Amino acid sequence: MKYFVKAIRWLISGFWQGLTVCRAIVGNLIFLALIAAFLAIFFYDGKKDFPDKAALLLALQGDIVIQKTESMLSSRLMGEATREETLLKDIIDVIDHAKDDQRVQALVLNLHDMGNAATSKLADIGEALKRFKTGGKPIYASADYYGQQQYDLAAHADHLYLHPMGGVALTGFGIYRNYFKSALEKLMIQFHAFRVGTYKSALEPFLRDDMSAYAKEANLSWLSVLWNAYTATIAELRGLPPGAVDDYINNVSENLSLVKGDTAQLALDHGLVDALKTRDEVREELIALVGEDAEEMAINQIQFDDYLAAIQLQGRQNREDTSKVGVIVA
Repeated sequence: MKYFVKAIRWLISGFWQGLTVCRAIVGNLIFLALIAAFLAIFFYDGKKDFPDKAALLLALQGDIVIQKTESMLSSRLMGEATREETLLKDIIDVIDHAKDDQRVQALVLNLHDMGNAATSKLADIGEALKRFKTGGKPIYASADYYGQQQYDLAAHADHLYLHPMGGVALTGFGIYRNYFKSALEKLMIQFHAFRVGTYKSALEPFLRDDMSAYAKEANLSWLSVLWNAYTATIAELRGLPPGAVDDYINNVSENLSLVKGDTAQLALDHGLVDALKTRDEVREELIALVGEDAEEMAINQIQFDDYLAAIQLQGRQNREDTSKVGVIVA
């Protein structure tokens, strides 16, 4: 019994000593890691070397906004956010700066991950793309599929390509509301509303089960203005006759039957794209223009985020004083 107790004590003592050694080793490793991280931050050079001849890849991520959404779930330190968003000002700054940058030989629009964007924001980006083309540099757009907002920007490209198995989905503008009159009656909820005037539709969801004729007339009025502006812009950029976009949408069933259901061929036949090309074909064309990065096995390209960081750093270094006008988004 005496030897058994000594053995247990010896095991516990050995375990505790081993735990102490492990704790010291882990603590030392963490301390060394912190020192390495501090030195990396201290000696980090924010400048990034770009190729002398490259294409600027404008890959827009998430919604295009004037000010990013901040919440308790987002952390700039950890690089986390509630959802992907791209600042409108950053996009315009990058495009305008690239126009006079001799390293940038072309602009490539990658709109695959682009989210929602208001019509006014798309118009601002479109004006920046027009300014870029005055520098004599081409704009390329290539995608497997274009939505209506993505195509608004892609239409500014000098070379607009679509995957042979893709399509261009233009659906027009619309507005949809939920109506709760029947639901409120079933729940025996009395809703009292007082209104004056004919075109007062704010409370219609509680008073009706459908949209009134007056609301339809009012909504159709402003939606038509936006849609006419959209189709006119597309027709101008693509060199299409008036009404071509409306014909593409309104007669989609008949037009698809003529091309045996091939949505990519339909877009090509109606002049919405310049050619049907796979990703590899587009890649080879860009390599012929700007060259290839042998290490990365990709075209010589400059990423949007890297370019934005570089021009922001350059702006801070060239700033003569700090008494500038600040823009606060309210």
